[in-house]
Amino acid sequence: MQPRCTLIHAVAVVAAAAAAALLLPPLAAGQPWPTCDTSAGTYKAGSAYESNLRDLAAALRADAAASPSALFATGNRGGAPDAVYGLLLCRGDLSVSDCFDCGTRALVYNQCYARFSNKGDFLAATDNAGGETLLISGTNITGGAGVVAAYDRAVTELLAATVRYAVEENPARLFATGQRVGDDARDPGFRNIYSMAQCSPDLPPASCRRCLDGVLARWWQVFPLNGEGARVAGARCYLRSELGVGPFYTGAPMVVLRADKV
Repeated sequence: MQPRCTLIHAVAVVAAAAAAALLLPPLAAGQPWPTCDTSAGTYKAGSAYESNLRDLAAALRADAAASPSALFATGNRGGAPDAVYGLLLCRGDLSVSDCFDCGTRALVYNQCYARFSNKGDFLAATDNAGGETLLISGTNITGGAGVVAAYDRAVTELLAATVRYAVEENPARLFATGQRVGDDARDPGFRNIYSMAQCSPDLPPASCRRCLDGVLARWWQVFPLNGEGARVAGARCYLRSELGVGPFYTGAPMVVLRADKV
């Protein structure tokens, strides 16, 4: 038996039957990272619901890859009690082929977000109500309280700037990447921080801003203050920060902050 409600981040969409709800899984854990509301009930292998799920997953994969300006698709299959509703959003810097691979390879790393459910309420929502996947890196920065406080400020400033760019400078895609270039003298214990903000492109920019601002407002309430990386992935908006030697996205950052300028 498989759960009827499936919320998946970075997943092989064709095999979209998640098994258990996860809370703050570390990023080092094997993907995909599923989160599911098991109260939604289950379906049997070979059932009409499973057939509809597989058909919809294949259709979303093709539709998202066929829209290079959006890399996004929604849809539904079947009627009650076997109706399935779904959404697929690929990361905004991906190529069409990489987006298509998100739905075909056995493991896909950090490339897409997919959600399937027997209820379609989330398709009309303008926020992540009904399900978010929260992920942490599992590693922490080193240093005392002063270093941690400076790091938290740097992450918050970068995420806020990335959100602004996605909404104000890239309203057609609602997507932005960022980098904060640190200074060894100013930032002991951390240097380069990378970021990404994205909304589903069918949202109005104002709704995207509200969704991302809401995620950012809760950032340090749900994540450890000294965590090197974290992300919130939802059906409507997605926010991520990582401390590292290189970016997790492709191409040059759209937003660059420098420690000596902030």
